[in-house]
Amino acid sequence: MGASYRWLRGAAVATVAAAVLLAVASAAWAPTAAAMTSDGKIVVLLDLSHGESDKYVNYIVGNLSDIAVFVLLKNATLTPEVLGNVDVVILGQPTASLSSDEIQALIDWLDSGPHVLWIAGDSDYGSGPQVQEIVNTLLEAVGSHLRLETGSVYDNVHNAQRFYRVLGVVNPDDKPEYNTSVIKEGITKPVLYHGPGVVIWVDDQGNCHDLAKEELPNMIRIVWTYDTAYIADNNAPPLTCYDPTVDKNRTFVMLAAEVLGDDIIVASGESPYGDYEPTWSWEYYNVSLDGPRFVSNMISWFKWWIANGGKPLEITTTTTTPTQTATSTATSTQPAGTTTSQAQTTTPTGGAGGQAATTTTTQGKGGNTALIAAAVVIIIIIIAAAALALRR
Repeated sequence: MGASYRWLRGAAVATVAAAVLLAVASAAWAPTAAAMTSDGKIVVLLDLSHGESDKYVNYIVGNLSDIAVFVLLKNATLTPEVLGNVDVVILGQPTASLSSDEIQALIDWLDSGPHVLWIAGDSDYGSGPQVQEIVNTLLEAVGSHLRLETGSVYDNVHNAQRFYRVLGVVNPDDKPEYNTSVIKEGITKPVLYHGPGVVIWVDDQGNCHDLAKEELPNMIRIVWTYDTAYIADNNAPPLTCYDPTVDKNRTFVMLAAEVLGDDIIVASGESPYGDYEPTWSWEYYNVSLDGPRFVSNMISWFKWWIANGGKPLEITTTTTTPTQTATSTATSTQPAGTTTSQAQTTTPTGGAGGQAATTTTTQGKGGNTALIAAAVVIIIIIIAAAALALRR
């Protein structure tokens, strides 16, 4: 009985120690999250302190309360304290510049990610150049390669009864590792971009590039014009990337995202709230729109990114041929918008890419390895404790 008791006591102590080791291993493996609330909502700050309008803010807050807690920043500045518990910041077409301290607060906040920063701009019509300068200055400061072209985009065919009320196609690049299918889920109608600008990108040398013609690994083109759009130059400064005499009857990108480490930077030529008529709009001049669904999908996509610890999914694509089996990285293609003669009855095509492959998705890294190692440790400790107890 004495030896048996000692064995049981030793085994019990070993089991407790192993359980602690297992808990530590599991905690080390679990994906991290930012300031998500206890019920799984993300915290979204809507900036209203830099000249932005609050048009449709109440609709956004009221309709998306199941996925996000909204903070409205009014008559205040962006500080580390304000940003401390925030997952997503949206600047909806700022007309007043951010101070150097505010920009530094945003940079530090992004460095402590995963976080999402959505910077919405404007066309170069009227006071638009000022907004574009503010947006581009901020994009450069946070390290993004996305920029707004210093012009406007119009469409004489696909519009809400005026060429400057441009209809956009929600058709994100097909990138399963970034879960982009969430963005277009349930969308069958266009979204409104009222007097918008277009998004381009610049390289490390400052040279501008046509984002509509280049698909980059860490960038996601999300909202497009139809292929009946054209570029215009209304006010100084001059265009940097496009030529009005050449860039017409083609597609442009009006909203894109760039993945920087564990952060996402979004740049758009119009705003989800504020503006003359924001992207949230569900109908405009008798044109039925999917604005609320699109903004909701974007917030849901941000939520997924934050909950996943700011990490892309691991995607394994296996393609089988009659002679061999190959494993390769998934690629995607971006179809252009579909042209019809009546803008008011147009529904943009959903779906992108043509990926003829079987895709397997796994989340996290090293989860199974950590658990197996912990189990082995448990077994070793129990055996050692039992042997020690019997020896006594």
